[in-house]
Amino acid sequence: MIEQLNPWVLLTYYVAVVGCAMVFIHPVFLGTMLILMVGVNLVGRSGHRVLMTLEGSVFMVAFIMVLNPLVNNRGAHVIWTFGGVLITVEAVMYGLLMALSLVIVLLTFISYNQYLTSQKFMYLFSRFSPKLTLLTMMTLRFVPLFIKRFKGIIQAQSLRGIEVEQGGFRQRSISLVKLMAVLLEDSFDRALQTADAMSARGYASHKRTSFQRYRFTQRDLVWLLWLLLLSGSCFFEASQGIGRLVIYPSLGQMGLSVEGWLVLLEVAILVSFPMILEGWEWGWWHLLKHGI
Repeated sequence: MIEQLNPWVLLTYYVAVVGCAMVFIHPVFLGTMLILMVGVNLVGRSGHRVLMTLEGSVFMVAFIMVLNPLVNNRGAHVIWTFGGVLITVEAVMYGLLMALSLVIVLLTFISYNQYLTSQKFMYLFSRFSPKLTLLTMMTLRFVPLFIKRFKGIIQAQSLRGIEVEQGGFRQRSISLVKLMAVLLEDSFDRALQTADAMSARGYASHKRTSFQRYRFTQRDLVWLLWLLLLSGSCFFEASQGIGRLVIYPSLGQMGLSVEGWLVLLEVAILVSFPMILEGWEWGWWHLLKHGI
């Protein structure tokens, strides 16, 4: 059901979720959002991507938790000292919260890429700036496309005896440089072909129309207003210090007040918006099925 919503409603939801992941710096809030975003992606049948992201995030979380105390010595509770470097509880906690926030953003973009397709993205912004919109869309797909092409080149070059996983460090470095040279040459060639094709089709020569029209219905208006009010309330409460753990100069209490739990409920409802829609559709369908 969520894919049937107007792109403006979807964009509002994802912006609100990313904003909440950045402003609510508290382990309870971030942990709840992390679990809910995993659920949102599972409902959207993106379990494999979620698993790959979580596996890759383990190293990233550990790296940030180790790096932050090494570059940031602030904090009142010292847990370890070596070489004149102070490792504080506050620095470790701040690194953990920043890492969790980043993982939530990554999970959000998995759902974003599934529901807010390139066609919808072009529909949203091509009227304002078609060139910038196209550039942004191509940039967002550049990294996965780059990795896909690199894997294909590795498989092709392995038949010629160029292996990046065999030999010493020097030999692997030389092989990797050769593969990168092939990848860059292939990318430039494809970019020129894309530019020639776009020029031949007259892109940006006149105002661009949308291939698919997305009607803004009354239902979309209701959901958009609901998301704006709920996210506005969450951001206002965050500006008042609710849901934000005091870390420096001394780590504050992690317990939540009654108002804090109410704000957490608001955030949970906001993040679980796709699951609420899918659950409502599932329940309504079963009700009609049994009624018939």
